[in-house]
Formats: sequence, C-alpha cells, structure tokens
Amino acid sequence: MNAPLEEANAGLIKQARAGDARAFEALAKEVERPLYRHVQRIVGESADAEDCVQDALFSAWRSIRAFEGDSFRAWIFRIATNRALDRLRSRKRHPELPLDPPADDAEITWAEPATPGPDLVQIVGDREALAAVEAALATLPVDQRTVLLLRDIEGFAYEEIAVITAVEIGTVKSRIHRGRLAVRNALVAKGWRGSAG
Repeated sequence: MNAPLEEANAGLIKQARAGDARAFEALAKEVERPLYRHVQRIVGESADAEDCVQDALFSAWRSIRAFEGDSFRAWIFRIATNRALDRLRSRKRHPELPLDPPADDAEITWAEPATPGPDLVQIVGDREALAAVEAALATLPVDQRTVLLLRDIEGFAYEEIAVITAVEIGTVKSRIHRGRLAVRNALVAKGWRGSAG
C-alpha cells in the first residue's frame, strides 16, 4: 500500500473509530472485492464466501473502536480468514446435503456478447492457466493455501501474514515454501508447462 493511501486510510480509520459509518463504509468498499476473492479461494462456495465477508465486515464495524493497528486491510483480512477457517471446520463437523437435486433438464441460454472481447486463443490460454493454478491450489492443506493466497495473490508481507494467521513468521515462510512447491509439482504432474514450456 502506498503512503498517500495509508494517510487517507488513517483519517478514515480515525473517523470510523469515532462512529462515522460512512468512513467505515469507504474502508470496507476498498477491501471488499479482494477480501471476497481471498475467502472464496479458502471456502470454495460463493454463498459461504459472501457470508464470511459480511460477517467479517460486521464484526470489524462492531469492534472498530478497539482497532489500534496501522493496517485496516491486514486486520480485516485476519478477521475474514478466521471466519473462512471456522466455516471449513464447521463443514467437517456438520456436512450439508443439498435440499433439491439439480434438474437434468435445466434450460441453458446463450447470448451474443455485446462487444467483441480479446482474441479467443488468449482467453483460452489464460483460462487454462487459471484453471490449472486454481486446481493445484485446491489440493493444498488449508493452512498452506491460506498463507500462499495472502502472499502471492494479496501481496501481504510475511510479518502481516504472521499477524493475520496468528502463527510465527518462520511457520509462515515454511508454509509458503511448501505450498509453492506443492502447486508447482501438481502443475508439472498434470503436464502444465506454462508459456515457457
């Protein structure tokens, strides 16, 4: 995060701590999308991710007066990460079954895009790469996946990740290293060579 943005956030944090809901909303709006993507990569289901993010934002609003850190972003990511991990633990204890089976005869519709997009080959290449990485990430233990997402996707520093996940910095580095190796090995095992291959 750059210095002017940190200064602007410091002012918003001060206002939010004084009870200004609009200031908190501005802070939340800034992190909501990356927070959702991060949580969805942990929990997998979009409805669960939405619930976790909303719960985290509500919890942050309720406790904003007690916030004393420098990085609102790291603080809210910690809350949301904890909510996501709680959701995974809850799923293991109480697995859910769908109420209604999916309909086999569901109607599928298609419409012409409104404007032409990028070249089809480029889209397919990017989608293949994205799908391969997402599949490899899904094979990781949740503790490795979480720190890897925080570092390589969200760009947090090792120290911030240690605070967010409440583990020692050496553990963070070790999990990131093991996670990266596991993703690379999963991609190689599937024959993915990337653009260099």
